[in-house]
Amino acid sequence: MKLVNTLLVVVACTVVVGCVSQQSHERALQDYEKSQESATAELERLQQVVEEKQTEVIQLQETKTALEHTVEVQDQIKEEQLAAVQQEVEALYTQIRKLGNPSGTASLTDPLFGGEPVDFHDLAAALTKVRSGLDGQIGQMSYLREQNSLLGKDLSALEARLKEVERLKHELELVRKAREVQEAQLAKVKYEVLTVGEEIDRITKALEDKFGKSLVVTQHHDRLVLTMLGQVLFESGEADLTPLGLNIMKQVGQVLATLPGKNIQVEGHTDNHRIYGQLQKQYPTNWELSTARATTVLRYLIEQTGMDPKQFSATGYADKRPVMTNETEEGRAQNRRVEIVLYPERMIQDNETVATLAR
Repeated sequence: MKLVNTLLVVVACTVVVGCVSQQSHERALQDYEKSQESATAELERLQQVVEEKQTEVIQLQETKTALEHTVEVQDQIKEEQLAAVQQEVEALYTQIRKLGNPSGTASLTDPLFGGEPVDFHDLAAALTKVRSGLDGQIGQMSYLREQNSLLGKDLSALEARLKEVERLKHELELVRKAREVQEAQLAKVKYEVLTVGEEIDRITKALEDKFGKSLVVTQHHDRLVLTMLGQVLFESGEADLTPLGLNIMKQVGQVLATLPGKNIQVEGHTDNHRIYGQLQKQYPTNWELSTARATTVLRYLIEQTGMDPKQFSATGYADKRPVMTNETEEGRAQNRRVEIVLYPERMIQDNETVATLAR
């Protein structure tokens, strides 16, 4: 049996700098509690099944004892009946030997009876009586053999049921152990959810203190996204950081360097305006421009923070992932952006733990 109760935890909220809502953490904990309640209900159901089977085992054991006693009694009766038949036959032979012929009726002298005369009428009556007794005993023996066969089948079925109950008891023990492991894992995950929430709040507060409204922080499921508008970091059509952009990235790098564990992806985005003129020689399309800007930010963070390059990746999405309409200047300005996507190590560990529990 597979204890297949799926545990699914989805943590989702969107937060602007300084406002990472605690509601997401509370919802996550509520989801964990629901998962625990579901697992507890399943465990109670299995416990009830085993208790019912244990009651059935007691009844079957009583039945088995009664059947074994019946077989024992029938064996004893059979032995007693055979002994009685044997005694009766011996008595008849003794009687036959003593038969005489005092009335002068037809008789023979048979060496089997010591040469004494035998009355055939008496002998026939005696043999008929013996034959009748033997026929009765044969019928009783046939009945007993049939009953023994049925009892043997009942005992075999009982043994099979007992094995099934033992299997269920073993399975319940495995479920109990798995439940203990699950409860320990859930307790750890609940602690980690609270810890991650505190860490996100700390990161957001640090970024808010440094940048105010120049940078937007959002949380999507398991990742924290730092969004900076392209015009703050770069000149139009350029992939080199402006002085203001250098200052911002320096401070962002200082904050990121303080985090205990992280995996960082830098994403470049543009609006839908085509690149034209001399600029096309360097950036034929928005794909090249968005990738170049993401790579510039990535290289700067690595060089300034000394963080492990293996933690970083860079991607350009051109104009394929807009957050606003490209029909207005305000919308296009929002779409020209660089996003630093942060996956704290604890968040990743939480997801792996939850995925394991759900399998």
